[in-house]
Amino acid sequence: MKNYKINFIYSLVFIVFSLFLISCSKPLPKNYSYRITFMEQEQYVEPYPTRIIITQDFLRFDDGENSQDYILFDRSNNVVHSVVTEERTIMSVHPKDTKIKPPIKLDLTEKDLGEMKDAPEINGKKPHHYQLLVNGKVCSDVIVVNNLMPAAVKALTEFTELMASDSKMTLSSTPADMFNDCDLAMDTFASTRVFKFGFPVQTMGRRDYARTLVDYDEKYKLDKKLLELPKDYKQYTVQDLREGKVKFSG
Repeated sequence: MKNYKINFIYSLVFIVFSLFLISCSKPLPKNYSYRITFMEQEQYVEPYPTRIIITQDFLRFDDGENSQDYILFDRSNNVVHSVVTEERTIMSVHPKDTKIKPPIKLDLTEKDLGEMKDAPEINGKKPHHYQLLVNGKVCSDVIVVNNLMPAAVKALTEFTELMASDSKMTLSSTPADMFNDCDLAMDTFASTRVFKFGFPVQTMGRRDYARTLVDYDEKYKLDKKLLELPKDYKQYTVQDLREGKVKFSG
């Protein structure tokens, strides 16, 4: 029995290592340009579209063609810019090197609900359904397609990691009775779990939130002006805002 367990462990290690080599043997594309459109739904809010443009150096969020306000993630410099046209401002968010630990226990587990056999194929594959749990409670359902736009998954993971690092900075000002285990995990301490199994084509979770993939274009003809920042806008950091250093006109 002891030898059987040892052999099983060795076999498992070999399988995991082999999968790792396979994943590494497929390099991410270069000079790619993706356009991804989601439909998002929140409690008390009418459904709205979100367009995401992804390149090797940038990631942009907006609400579609002719958007005036947008979020631009400069991947080369690892900084997020939020552009508000009406106020003519650019607020920047930088990664925070913090060792802050969760203020409450967060036991993270996942439940594999299997392939969605009745769903249509995407990129030649059936979507797969997972549930993300915190402290034994389902916090989010995510439906993914493995190996769909892995470069997009990487870019979205980088963005999510940066925003989660900044989120940690707000914990000290949050009353203890306001902490929610799902929120702490999904927004701050385990925010990238949604990308663990592949590209999320649908996410459903807290407070009736849902995000559903509507369309995507892996050969998007990009207008490079979409990846530029206005040159004459007032610039400040999110930390400046928190410290009351920002004065708005009007």
